[in-house]
Amino acid sequence: MTINLRATQTETPAGSLDVVALYRTMVTARVTNDLLKTRKTQGRFPFYIGCAGHEVMAAVVAALDENDWLALYYRDLAAWLQRTGDIHGPIQEAYSRITGPMNAGRNMPSHYASKEYKILPSVSEVAGLAPFAGGVGFSLKQEKSTTLILCSMGDGGAATNDFSVLFRQAGIHRLPILIVVEDNGWAITQPGGNQWSGSLVDWSNAGNVYAEEVDGSDVMATYETTCRLVEHIRSGQGPALLHLRLGLLDAHSSSTDIRSYRTKEEIAQTAATKDAVKNFGLWLVEKNLLQEGDIERIRKEIRAQLEKVEQEVLTEPEPTADRVLEHVLSVPEWRENTPRGTRRTLTMLGAINEALVELAQRDPGFFVYGQDVGSPKGGVFGATASLVSQLPGRAISSPLNEQMIIGIVAGAGLRDGKARCAEIQFVDYHQSATQSIRLAARFFYQTNGKWNDPLLIRTKSGSGGGGPISSSSVGGGAYGHSNTGEQWFTTIPGMITICPASPFDAKGLLLEAARAQSPVTFLERGRLYRSEPPKDAQGKIIPEMAEYWNVPEGYYTLPIGKARRLRLGTGPVSLAIIAWGTMVLEACSAAVNVINRTGISIEVVDLRTLAPFDEEAVAAAVKEANRVMVVTEEIDLTSFGRHLHSWIVQNCFYDLDGTPVFLSAVPAPPAPYSGTEEEGFYPSAVTIEARINDLLAE
Repeated sequence: MTINLRATQTETPAGSLDVVALYRTMVTARVTNDLLKTRKTQGRFPFYIGCAGHEVMAAVVAALDENDWLALYYRDLAAWLQRTGDIHGPIQEAYSRITGPMNAGRNMPSHYASKEYKILPSVSEVAGLAPFAGGVGFSLKQEKSTTLILCSMGDGGAATNDFSVLFRQAGIHRLPILIVVEDNGWAITQPGGNQWSGSLVDWSNAGNVYAEEVDGSDVMATYETTCRLVEHIRSGQGPALLHLRLGLLDAHSSSTDIRSYRTKEEIAQTAATKDAVKNFGLWLVEKNLLQEGDIERIRKEIRAQLEKVEQEVLTEPEPTADRVLEHVLSVPEWRENTPRGTRRTLTMLGAINEALVELAQRDPGFFVYGQDVGSPKGGVFGATASLVSQLPGRAISSPLNEQMIIGIVAGAGLRDGKARCAEIQFVDYHQSATQSIRLAARFFYQTNGKWNDPLLIRTKSGSGGGGPISSSSVGGGAYGHSNTGEQWFTTIPGMITICPASPFDAKGLLLEAARAQSPVTFLERGRLYRSEPPKDAQGKIIPEMAEYWNVPEGYYTLPIGKARRLRLGTGPVSLAIIAWGTMVLEACSAAVNVINRTGISIEVVDLRTLAPFDEEAVAAAVKEANRVMVVTEEIDLTSFGRHLHSWIVQNCFYDLDGTPVFLSAVPAPPAPYSGTEEEGFYPSAVTIEARINDLLAE
């Protein structure tokens, strides 16, 4: 190996073969660690989690190219310094300065992030970034790039579902990923030995991910091993795993007393044998690349420089409370456009098929990823059939793992800011991916607007696969296929939730959703996939709704966050019904039946977007009608519908002539398999009509 002895400044990232610079980077990480640990003890800031013992990650990153992506672990300060050379950032983030390059003081210290240096935003959830790293790797492979991504975690992280998802993503799709397990023998206070069974290397190789183990206290061995694994990946042989054995020289974090769970002997033994910084310094002296006096001189120089940086940071501004609601949600500004294509009668499934083809034609990087979506049938409901036939390879069938689906799509969007589509067959099964969904929605906020993660989640929700409930075409979905879903997604800060009621809205809103920079959940009611427009009791189609089954060809969009106010009948409005999805059709049928009998006017407000919902439209409808009913397909246990009802009471109280009516499914697990029970489970036109009569009689 040729060793370059080029002199470098402390803040200069090491060249891959410049061993003296590499050593200085590692010492910088250690001295920064010690400084910040001391400052936390002095009460300067509330928390710190250290890197002592993990500084060899500088050598791992030195083996990569600057265009390779990094998904770093919270002990990877040396990796941050190696890639960026930024000694200010870790101190700025520790002191919660708005100048912090990672999260502008909004997240804990040691949560690394940089678009400029291709470092994904780190998370506290152990190995939580792993599925997103798989998505980055997937998008790199789609582009036939020679770039790779490194994803690191501790030995505890290797026990998580997130790690298992990454491992399957990498192995099944043969992704350009280097997985690094930094095994320091401790998962918080739990000693090693129960995070996996047997040899991690053997386990990895058996899963078709090539793996090697190396002593992380030996810097040059680590560098050389990493170079071999990187070459393995770049040559197209698939992913690789590095089992890096280390020693943790400090407690888990500043919240933990190391002496309360580790013996004096074990602490001393670790410091004596597993300190990569000390070992590397001795190696450099042995090779006559440094003198013994250089070791302490370098440490003192770096300490003095860091203390100077610290004094500068202390003069920089801190966050103020008035920014606490900034960068929660990014809703696209709608650009008004008139649909110009020929209108044809379509089902909602037909409209969704057209929208997905439109998106794929407009963006060569767009794809749909989900179970069965790449089959000629186009998934179990046929939503991707047109995409499969017209643009082969853009609908990609996934393994049976929802977190893997979300990770692939969200990671790709995190990398380049473009939405792809994840299809979850039934909304009930999204729950294995809830952490990844929540993180995707949080990146924009936690990085103070520096990162967006556009993610389009389409999923069948609610019961049935036929027409509206009132058509007697029950679904028989039973438990596991019949949850509505809005109660889960509308409670996630940073998540947009849409639930269309018609084919026209489904296509226009889906096309607009792909423009959003925040994640979008697109709830597709199974009963609406093939439904006709709603009818009255005499079987006549309601014309005010029928027009929304006529869908234009080509591209058009509808605004997110805007409800549709649909007035039925003539004269002053006697009642406003707030609904979405299937319940819009049921409400229209019920309203027209009452109108035909009484001659009054009723307004149906189709929310379309549930989060953020159109507060202005709801308030205006309540003010005009003075009576209101909220109708939801959800069960009434902390549902979105109950939140909306409470919002009306709180914000529109003086416009009400009586208590708002709330009508929901029964409070039981959704939904019974038997047709008679299923029909009784949800609100229908019959039950809505009965409540309207009661309300008007008050």
